[in-house]
Amino acid sequence: MRDLVFDTSSVITISLNNLDGKLYQLKQLSNGRFLITREVKEELVDRPLHGKKYKLEALQINRLIKSNVLEINNKEINIDSVLNLVNNIYFSNGKPIKIISKGELQALILAVELNGVLVVDERTMRMLVEDPESLMELLEKKLHTKISTDNDNLSKFKKIISKVDIIRSCELMLIAYEKGFFDSLGDKKQVLDGLLWGLRLRGCSISGREIGEIEMMY
Repeated sequence: MRDLVFDTSSVITISLNNLDGKLYQLKQLSNGRFLITREVKEELVDRPLHGKKYKLEALQINRLIKSNVLEINNKEINIDSVLNLVNNIYFSNGKPIKIISKGELQALILAVELNGVLVVDERTMRMLVEDPESLMELLEKKLHTKISTDNDNLSKFKKIISKVDIIRSCELMLIAYEKGFFDSLGDKKQVLDGLLWGLRLRGCSISGREIGEIEMMY
């Protein structure tokens, strides 16, 4: 398996669904690394530990780090020029729209540099990489205004990330399902339905239509 680079959204989804143990089992089968950047670790662990709302999730995620299921990439990732580029692709009333954060972009660029796979549940990031034209339409609906695109910046960004592959937590957990990691829970079809809807309702950008299509395959 290639290295997997997790962004903040995918790790949060896995943690909120109490699937940390499945991630550990998947890591045991893999010869690739499960990586997060220092910025993502700060978003997932360091900041929440100083508050109350997400402290429990931060402690659970920190346990994954301490047990080397998730490894922190210590390589310096210079993303300043790319961050400026990507946040100057879409414009509303002549003003640039901030599309992604520093942590999200660090994870993406690390996956590109390692020829790895980016694990991301957040819809904006996935659409920016896979379908930027539809993202423009989504922004227009969300902001109720006309959105313009700097096609030169978009073209440059596409060239940078042209070879990256993306999966979501649902695809990752489907591997765990296929490996039998959920068999002890009972009826497999019920388990699959519960797994996919749990992921959808707690962070993963998977549609009800997609869930139906997946269930028909098993």
